[in-house]
This record gives sequence, structure tokens and C-alpha cells, in this order.
Amino acid sequence: MERPIYRILHLVFALGLAHALFLLAQEGVRARKLSQERARLEAELEKKEAAVARLEALVAAAKDPAHLEALARRLGLVHSEEVLKRR
Repeated sequence: MERPIYRILHLVFALGLAHALFLLAQEGVRARKLSQERARLEAELEKKEAAVARLEALVAAAKDPAHLEALARRLGLVHSEEVLKRR
């Protein structure tokens, strides 16, 4: 003979199980979104690191006197003891 309380307990158990499965599915969706976001951020970080490396190379070149002189000569500048001749 089944008591009415067992029916209620079975219903509560079924609702709890359904709720737990729903929460588990929500965590799966959240984990997938987080992994996609992590991959996107890692790719962006690699791009930013490459940009930093390029900028550091430019700074190193700007500190090189030979590079600065070459830039000045491209602008048509000469030393004070030099004479500029047109072609």
C-alpha cells in the first residue's frame, strides 16, 4: 500500500532532479561561452604583443644615431660643414 506522502516525496525528488539538470546545462553553456571568450582574448593578446614588439623596435631605431642621420638626410638636412648640391 502506497502512502500519499510517498507521491509528494517522489514529486519533490523529480522536481529537484529536473532543477539540477537545468543548472548543469546552464553551467555547460556558461563554460562554452567562457572558453570562446578566453580564445578571443588570447588571440587579441598575441596581436597586442606583436604591436608592442614593433613599437619597441621603432624606439630602438629612434635611439640609433645612424638611423636618425638617415632620416634627417631623407628630409634634405645636412651638417653645418657640408654643402648641399642640387642634382
